[in-house]
Amino acid sequence: MATHKLSFFEKIANTAGALYRHQAQQFPRRLAILKAVGKHELAPPRTADLPAIKADWAKVQKFIQSKQYSQLTVKEGLVYTAVALEVVFWFFVGEMIGRRYVYGYLVPSDYVSKDTKAKVAEQKRLAALEA
Repeated sequence: MATHKLSFFEKIANTAGALYRHQAQQFPRRLAILKAVGKHELAPPRTADLPAIKADWAKVQKFIQSKQYSQLTVKEGLVYTAVALEVVFWFFVGEMIGRRYVYGYLVPSDYVSKDTKAKVAEQKRLAALEA
């Protein structure tokens, strides 16, 4: 008896269905792991963590001052570079979140700084004295 040969789209649909069923079974476990990691990694540092943070910072300073970075392999250098870039990028993302705007601080069009107001008042005072 000849079996039906699956078309390309039927193969894609079967594969997608198998992947979906597998991912659906794995989702609760992965979500629990994500929550646990997020709770630990995204929490602010506790006061008990400060000595370890200071010690790590001292190691970084010593590493840079003694130029040990020249002893790194290319792979280690790329990993450290990627981590440094990640920290920088997260800083900029945090800045965007903090100011609630992507491009810069929203300043009203009719905003006049205190310094400018003081200069204008001084000019008006001088103009009144001259007149």
